[in-house]
Amino acid sequence: MRNLAEHACFSLCLGLGRLLRSAKYSKTRTVYTDGDSSTGSGSSRAWSRGERQVRKHRSFYAPLLIWLGDPLATLLNTGVRVLPQRDWEDRERRIYRDLYGTAIRIEAGGILVLPCLAGETLAALLQDEGLEESVRRTVIEQAVAALAGFHRSGLTHGDAMAENVMIDVEAGVARWFDFETVHESGRPMDWRRADDVRALLATCLVRTGPKHFAGTLQLILDVYADEAVTRLLATSFTSVFRRGLIFHLAQAGLSIQCFREIARLLRSRLGE
Repeated sequence: MRNLAEHACFSLCLGLGRLLRSAKYSKTRTVYTDGDSSTGSGSSRAWSRGERQVRKHRSFYAPLLIWLGDPLATLLNTGVRVLPQRDWEDRERRIYRDLYGTAIRIEAGGILVLPCLAGETLAALLQDEGLEESVRRTVIEQAVAALAGFHRSGLTHGDAMAENVMIDVEAGVARWFDFETVHESGRPMDWRRADDVRALLATCLVRTGPKHFAGTLQLILDVYADEAVTRLLATSFTSVFRRGLIFHLAQAGLSIQCFREIARLLRSRLGE
């Protein structure tokens, strides 16, 4: 009977998660510059003619979705919130300056003009069935190492999915992007870090076959190398009867079998 209830609850959360994920409030497109752009200051480099840029803007209904999303995030106990326009602009500007030494600019209508980071997203790479296993492990390592470095700088991402990290395979560099979401300031720092690792772990494993499932989980935790974070991470997989599960499944639509396998592997790693 309990098993039936767990399956029903998980299926409901998965369906609601897909619905939540469909609520898009921003759009991006990549363009080439056709003229001189604004220049940065200090360590920030200038835009140059013919460079690729990413232009990102919010839909006209985004403020309403964000306003409605705050109480929903509290109800689901997500521990994150989507930033309003001005705060989002400030966060993107600060992180690109401090992390990448690059200036961004804001155009009329709240359009963010960002550098186009080289490479492909980790999600796109992992979906490539022809990707060699050695390369697959390397790009995951790079993403985890970049996230750990981001955390050491005193920041957390808030939406650390495989879709939000760009991997330049040739240069061997991983760069995180998309900083619209932020963790609640009242959450402990270790919890915030564990939530980022959970999002990356789940969005990698949802693109991983059974043969490499356990190895991928161990790889991510080995590279991140923080047992306190691992212990907090494990609490996200202790039960399907958790309010946050809807949001987690919106990020990565795991099956209940995968969810249970992650829980088992985490318990084994922690010696439980």
